[in-house]
Amino acid sequence: MNPLQHLLSLPDGQKRALGVAATPAEIAQQPEMWRDTARRFTEAAPAIRELLARIGLPGGPSEIIFSGAGTSDFVGRCLQGSIAAALGTRAIACPTTDIVTHPQHAFPVDRPALMVSFARSGNSPESVAAMDAVLAERPRSRHLVITCNEQGELARRAAKLGDRAQVLVLHPRTNDRGLAMTSSFTSMVIAGLGLAYLDRLSDFSRLVDRMASAAETVLAAAPDVAESLAKQRPQRACFLGSGALHGAAVESHLKLQELTDGNIICLCDTFLGIRHGPRAAIHDNTLVVCFLSSDPHVRRYELDLVRSNREQGIGLAHLIVADRSDGLTDLADHTVAFDPDGALNLPGHALPPVATVVGQLLGLFASLEHGLRPDAPSAGGVIHRVVQDVTIYPRETKQQ
Repeated sequence: MNPLQHLLSLPDGQKRALGVAATPAEIAQQPEMWRDTARRFTEAAPAIRELLARIGLPGGPSEIIFSGAGTSDFVGRCLQGSIAAALGTRAIACPTTDIVTHPQHAFPVDRPALMVSFARSGNSPESVAAMDAVLAERPRSRHLVITCNEQGELARRAAKLGDRAQVLVLHPRTNDRGLAMTSSFTSMVIAGLGLAYLDRLSDFSRLVDRMASAAETVLAAAPDVAESLAKQRPQRACFLGSGALHGAAVESHLKLQELTDGNIICLCDTFLGIRHGPRAAIHDNTLVVCFLSSDPHVRRYELDLVRSNREQGIGLAHLIVADRSDGLTDLADHTVAFDPDGALNLPGHALPPVATVVGQLLGLFASLEHGLRPDAPSAGGVIHRVVQDVTIYPRETKQQ
């Protein structure tokens, strides 16, 4: 029985006492939720395809803006490259927190755009305010809301927009009860990835099934590694990823930091980008987590950085997450291989949800190691499941 299975097997009373009544189960349920998400997207695909056609996609002079706050923003960072390539358009991730203050910077003036809003609850003040701002200032835009809460304010507002919007509601169990977003994040990434497969839905379902199989391998192998690394009590952690995996690195750095209530300070970057200054933050107390690309050309740059770190003795420990561990064990203190037999053959754009599971497990066991309650790790109440105390101010209209 690995450490995650042990937490899942505890009596309900003990789970509540430890603050693990929700988070471990929400991490463990992800393969099931991903397969369910693929089914829901497939059912919604005709309506979504019609929504895109109204602004000339695929291939037309339109843009896609992926938006959300915090973890929901990071969903778009995992998707923007693959969706841009698949639909022949420009796709960018722009957080709602930026759209609320500077909506004029986020959306094109001269052509229509699709705003894809990601939200676990859909009740964050910025999520609703960002949609309102875009509706007011860019009326040609269309809206796709992907949420885990059918009763959230964002879903309710979008449902009133008629043919200007579509709402895709994921399984109710993805509306994570724990503070940290886990299955909600990865399931929304899966749903967003479906935009690249609107004309290949059978391929999409098969891909998601392979991704779920990879996650099942991670859930079996990674908890022991995560618990072992948590016991080393790193004071810092650095998550690295290239391309779509940079989105997974960004999400994982937040997951570990928020689940440890800031006791572990985290950073994230690309393997090439970290050389330009941020590498100075990797000290002897720093865990370095490397999400390796499936692209052999990209991986050359990534492994060069890992080798350089090891040669210079940088970092407390290195963890490599990759499809296979062949030739990597000498470069890292630990490896997690999600496709050890090479049977799944996952493309690069499918890797972020799988890699993120490792980041979630690190956060879970580090939280427990620091004597915190993973379901509600913010001892001082600084952060909440739904952001609080945000005042939305009306925008002033400039006089002509």
